[in-house]
Parts: sequence; C-alpha cells; structure tokens
Amino acid sequence: MEQYTIKIKLLTPIWTGDADRKNTTLRETGIIGSLRWWYEALIRGLGGTACDPTNTNCNGDNHCDACELFGCTGWARKFKLETSFNYTYTIPEVWIGTREKRNNRYLKRKVDGFMSDGSIVLTFIPLKDISKNEWILLNSTFKVIEDYGAIGAHISQGSGVIKIVEDNLPYQNEKCRQLYKSKNSLASLDKFFFYKFKLKFKEDISKLINNKSFWTHTQEDNQFKDNWDNWRKLWENYDFLPIAFHIRDSLRHLENDKNKRHDIFGELGKGSKVFVSHGYKIDTKTVEFRIWGYEIDSYLLSPIKNNLESNLKQKLFSDGEDLLKNCVLKEEKSGNKLLEELK
Repeated sequence: MEQYTIKIKLLTPIWTGDADRKNTTLRETGIIGSLRWWYEALIRGLGGTACDPTNTNCNGDNHCDACELFGCTGWARKFKLETSFNYTYTIPEVWIGTREKRNNRYLKRKVDGFMSDGSIVLTFIPLKDISKNEWILLNSTFKVIEDYGAIGAHISQGSGVIKIVEDNLPYQNEKCRQLYKSKNSLASLDKFFFYKFKLKFKEDISKLINNKSFWTHTQEDNQFKDNWDNWRKLWENYDFLPIAFHIRDSLRHLENDKNKRHDIFGELGKGSKVFVSHGYKIDTKTVEFRIWGYEIDSYLLSPIKNNLESNLKQKLFSDGEDLLKNCVLKEEKSGNKLLEELK
C-alpha cells in the first residue's frame, strides 16, 4: 500500500484534545480536523465549495470539494492518517491570570500541550484515488500552516506552530488552480490577514524569567500560585515563551466596542476570528510570534501593526518596567496575496 509522509517540528506546543477536553495523547483526529479547517479556507479562497462540517447537507451522492477528500455521511475520507514520533512530552503547565475580575472573580488561562523529541511524522495512506489537484491543495494547505498559521486545537491561544522538516507528498512543487464555483460566508483564505512580529528584549529572556519579570497575575488574586520553574523549563527545554495570552490581551483592548470585541476575539461558546502564537525562540533575547485572522475590518488592522508594541509594554511585564527593546513587524501578507503565490 502506498504511503506518503510529511515530517514536522513543533515550534510551540500542539494540542489535539480528548473528548473530556484533556490533552493526554497526540490524536490524529485533532490534526485531521485542523487540517480540514485550513483546507476548507483554501478551497473557498480559490472559489471552490466547502460546507460547514458541523451543519452540512453533503452526502455520498452530492458533496462539496472539501468533503470529496475529507469525507461526509455516505462518503468516506480518501485517506488514513497515522502519526509517529520518537517521544512526546507533556509540557510543564504555566498559568496566566486575568488582570481584572470576570463574573466577580479572577480567571486563569492555562498553557499546556505536547512537544516532541525530534520530528513528528504524519503518514498519509490513500484509501481511494486522490486526484493530482487534491494533493496540490493538501501540500498548499501545509505550506500556509507552516509559514503563517498553526495546526491542532487552541491555535487562538498560542499552540500548534510548526516547521516542515521533510515533505514527501506528491506534487509538492505544483501550483493550485482556480476552481470557479460558488462561495459562502465561512472562513475563506482571501479574507485572511497574516502578520509575523519579531520581539526583542533588553535582557536575556532567561534572566527576565529568573527575575520574575513577566506578568502572571494581579497581587489581589491571593489564590494564584506562580511556577517560575515551569516558565524556565518551557524556555530552556522547549525554546518557546508562553506569551500568547499577553498578546491577546494587547489586541483585545484595541477594540473598544464590547459586542465587536466578542465577535472578533470570541467569548464563551463562540470562537475567535483572530489567532496568535506563543513566542518561539530566535536567540537568547528574541522571539518571533504570529497574529492572523479573517474577516477583520481594516480599521483594526492598522492599530495591530502600529500600536502593538506600546500595548505589549503594558501587558507583558509585572511591574510596569520597560524591558522591551522593540517589536518589529517582520512580515505581513493578505490572504489574496498568498493565494496568488499558491496559484
């Protein structure tokens, strides 16, 4: 039986989740679900059809372009996915507390997930004929994820940034073709934006962690217990800085209207349209992080680029000290520009 592999290295933890919302193992279903979400966005951006799989009319006799590969009721997925790795580590947990009370109490957000010793191998085993164009779309999906997005769950909270180490999927260097079919209102790559920022501190990040410089909680929250040893382990052992929640806090305050803020950044029971990564290591003083999203009005994109540095200075540190040297926009790309590069 033919098999095709793609090897990935994790730059931030991956979270695939169990039915009880715990992350006790690396699950192929979690990777497939995330991969399908990006594949659908690419399909829609190219003008093709991709239903909402949580509320679909697709079936074995009549289904969209995305269901053709990923399956639906009466039509099985065209491939089986297997994962293999040397070893995965459940990372030490880090908690970040809210700055203000919500529902009359301080809340905590958890950084958790898996990191791997070496690369993770994703093996695609065709169960039906996968067309040339579907392989091209699958390769392009991985390219978008590697360069600008993330894979797995909790990608709005920092998880799932990857680097492709090796790609043995067919047709990996060929371009997508325009599909010219109907569009819908779901996430479509032509409506995305992508930013990469380089964040440089005045001191070594290890020193800032040892000095307990990063924000963790308000002093009024006497139920919160810091664990700086785990901060140290995430940086020294896994090469990432758990600052996705600080970045999200910096972004949320760029929108003053509460209803719009909830629509953009999500709330309980409603997903976010803006996603961020943790900071992954460039050198001892520098990390890179990503911000991306879709269907965001242009009035908000400008302050994300221009005001983020000043907001981060207020959100990153515990005592108000200015320990940030600079925050530089390293790369920006619209979804339309990315589609042109893929075609």
